Amino acid sequence: MIRAGRGQTVDAVREVLDPPDVDMHALLQMRARENRRLDQVLGITSTFASEDERTHEEDVRRVERLLSVVNLETTGWRRFVKVAERSVFQFLPTASCEFATFIRCVTFHTWIVGVLNPDDPQNRELQQVDLTVEEITNAIFEFSEHGQTNASPTQIHNALGQWITSSEDDPDYRAINLIFPLYDKLWRLVAATVICAQCYPVSRNPLLDFCENPTRRQFTVSMGGIGDPSAANVVNEVLRLHPPIEQISRPYGLPRWQAMLKCHVQTADIKAVHEYDEGGSRMREPREFMPERWQNEVKPAMFAFGEGKLRCPAHGWVPAAAALIAAKVMDGIDGVRLRMERPSGGGDTRYNWEGWTVRRVR
Repeated sequence: MIRAGRGQTVDAVREVLDPPDVDMHALLQMRARENRRLDQVLGITSTFASEDERTHEEDVRRVERLLSVVNLETTGWRRFVKVAERSVFQFLPTASCEFATFIRCVTFHTWIVGVLNPDDPQNRELQQVDLTVEEITNAIFEFSEHGQTNASPTQIHNALGQWITSSEDDPDYRAINLIFPLYDKLWRLVAATVICAQCYPVSRNPLLDFCENPTRRQFTVSMGGIGDPSAANVVNEVLRLHPPIEQISRPYGLPRWQAMLKCHVQTADIKAVHEYDEGGSRMREPREFMPERWQNEVKPAMFAFGEGKLRCPAHGWVPAAAALIAAKVMDGIDGVRLRMERPSGGGDTRYNWEGWTVRRVR
């Protein structure tokens, strides 16, 4: 039973995210009800804000089609690598900047040019229109954190409409649907990965090796000594400790007697359940960053991309893409001309990247 409406065990989280005997329409209805502000504030009409099954099927196919072009070891992936490298150098500060702002801009530019506009020149720069790249990424961050933003949907749609030039089957399809939530989750994973590499040296070499040789084998296989992690191990451990979304809620329309026991809103506590392995046992030192644990026969539980019928269709592509962008950031901030600076004062923060800055030294 899920007590107090919050699932923190492997079985309870699976029950919230992929409840038995619940059809697709009901699942979509639950998610749309929880995400109704997506349409109200940002004008999002994708499956995340819709209970329509056809919309869901079309959106999943659209994402799968986009990502198939930039799958590892395709020509599109090689172009994506070059776009990511150029994006890093385009947004490096002349003096200093907030690390999170820098990562948001780099990831956004890489996503737009590298994925959504596959026919554009790889050196394309997004020119300022109604909003700059920094302004639009800040607006999306504000919405993600607080449910509102100062930028209007019209401004956001106008900017994205001019930047995203790839043709769609449906000319009326809103560009914002291709940005949120995929980009929002991707930049958070990139940021958390870079900070983990700063704080835990064991993660640096696998990522930098992947930067130099961005192939599937380099990503998945440890090239170090016995027990050394691969880049995939590193990113999986980042996802485990710093999932881009920490909780997923579903407002179930339960009968009255069930509502008294389970509450109307069920919440899957993703961050809490990641302290367990896939068999449901609590892991050794679950709050420590230990990428080598992904080499064990019994792997940690992983719900960062959801579960079941509504699992994120980008789950197979995002880890390698995040590792690549993070590695290019690490390569660009070389510690000589530019360096990362830790937040002063210490103390616990919600996100591991809060307070960090990028500063030009010479």
